[in-house]
Amino acid sequence: MQVYSFNRRIENLFNSYFLHYENIVIKLDEHQININLLDEHNEDPASLELIKFIDHHQITFWDGYSQSEIIEASNDKDSAKVMKRFMKKLLKILKR
Repeated sequence: MQVYSFNRRIENLFNSYFLHYENIVIKLDEHQININLLDEHNEDPASLELIKFIDHHQITFWDGYSQSEIIEASNDKDSAKVMKRFMKKLLKILKR
């Protein structure tokens, strides 16, 4: 079984949900992951951000209107679960 890096796991999740959508982008680097909706009608569109700290990850979800959530996870497995949950929320926003 092939072992994937955390960023690769998140990129695979992203592709499984958003492959057919052109108005969402992902940027990954060693310290941060950003997923942003592209919406010309909203100055502050929905977004999902993960920042990697030495001992934990901070995940921030913004729905583009009024709801913001910040979750801290202590390992990659928990972070991936939270990212998956928030990606599902982004998908619902895209389908509106």
